Order: sequence, then structure tokens, then C-alpha cells
Amino acid sequence: MTVRSYMTRCLLLVTVLGVALPAVTWANGEEFFHDDSEIDLYYFGHIKDKAGKSLDGVTITITAKAAGMKFPVRNDAPGHFRSPDVGKAIKGLGKKVDPADLEIMVTKPGYKQVTPAKVAAPNRAAGAVQVEFVMEPDASKK
Repeated sequence: MTVRSYMTRCLLLVTVLGVALPAVTWANGEEFFHDDSEIDLYYFGHIKDKAGKSLDGVTITITAKAAGMKFPVRNDAPGHFRSPDVGKAIKGLGKKVDPADLEIMVTKPGYKQVTPAKVAAPNRAAGAVQVEFVMEPDASKK
């Protein structure tokens, strides 16, 4: 192996690692633990049944009607969820974040949403917004 070939391979390895390692670091929880000072609007909370037991396998959908955007999110086993930065995505299209235009709902096969009773998002256009969901078995689906 020539010196030039060795140097080329080393440079290639350093370049690949320089690109890959930061991506791994950011992907490992960066969005969930991100500094809130750079966040426009996101939703977080828990999904439980009426007995207070955490539910898994729930889909949370935030809809920005005027922007024509949907943000589906899955929760984790303990029932936690966190949406992507909905506000940043809406503003990225040149639109204004209007809480009256946002809907947030949860779905799980065999269950129905009990709390909150309506699908309208809380009346906040910025920041981290906590939403706690309660679901119950849907008797009409049996």
C-alpha cells in the first residue's frame, strides 16, 4: 500500500466518522431532550385508561387544518408521547400558528378518547404544551 493510498483511506475514514457520529448523537434523544428555548410549539403528555394504567400502541395525531399538515406520533410503553415541533413546521410553510386551527386526538384499536372530550388543541400558539389523554374500551367496537 502506498503512502498516498493510506492517506486517502485515512481521510475518507475521518470524513465518514465526522459526518456519522454527530448524526448518531443527535438521533439519540436530541429532540426529546432538546433545549426548549429553540422550540416553537410541541405537545407532550401521557395516555392512560380510566383506571390510570398507561396505554401503549396509541397514535397521537396533530392536525394543522389550514396548512394541510398532519403529525402522527406514537407513544412509548409507559404511555409518554412528544410531538415534533409543529410550530416550526407550520412556520416553515410561511403560515401563522393559530391554535384554533389545530386539532389533537388519540386513536387505539378498540378504544375511544374520553379526555379531553374534544379534539381541539389547547389555546396556545407557542411553547411546550402538556396534554393528558384518557381512553376507555369502546363498547361499540366489540
